[in-house]
Amino acid sequence: MIKYQRSKKEPTVGQIETNPTISHLVAVSNNSVIGVDNHLPWTLKADLKHFSAYTQKKTVVMGKNTFVAIGHALPNRKNIVMSSTMKSSDEVHVASSLQDALDFAELWNIQINLENEIVIIGGGEIFNQTLNIANKLVITRVNCDIPGDVFYPKLDMSKWKITDSSVHQSDFENEYEFTIETYLLK
Repeated sequence: MIKYQRSKKEPTVGQIETNPTISHLVAVSNNSVIGVDNHLPWTLKADLKHFSAYTQKKTVVMGKNTFVAIGHALPNRKNIVMSSTMKSSDEVHVASSLQDALDFAELWNIQINLENEIVIIGGGEIFNQTLNIANKLVITRVNCDIPGDVFYPKLDMSKWKITDSSVHQSDFENEYEFTIETYLLK
């Protein structure tokens, strides 16, 4: 990974090695759908609460379409959006490449003294680009087959060890049954 220098000043690239957790936080159907028409294809209030709780006080990285779908910066998180057309603001850091996004996220985590986890929250292209560097998965497996136009990449699950799993039944706030599973790279 990239090396950083720790000091009272802003960290700089080049000196101390860090080992961030790079996690995918994603809800996916049985047929690998994660989105349709730039929206989530289901209503799962309990999973949205899980998403919010998991990402609080963490650095999240997303593509421009995911940011547009959310409609605003997520509060109590450092929001990094990969885009070649957007501009950074007080609430959002815009990175022009994956490497720039990861570098900024690591520096931010060190500077603010946060747990060194970079949470990838979508969309499909960002998940594809980070699949080979992710070392943690937090997957909500939604028990449905549903049409969509954005898909989560195929994984070789033999490379992952499940560390946690919780089942949630469908009800008036959760359209489908779903299971939240956490995996670590073996």
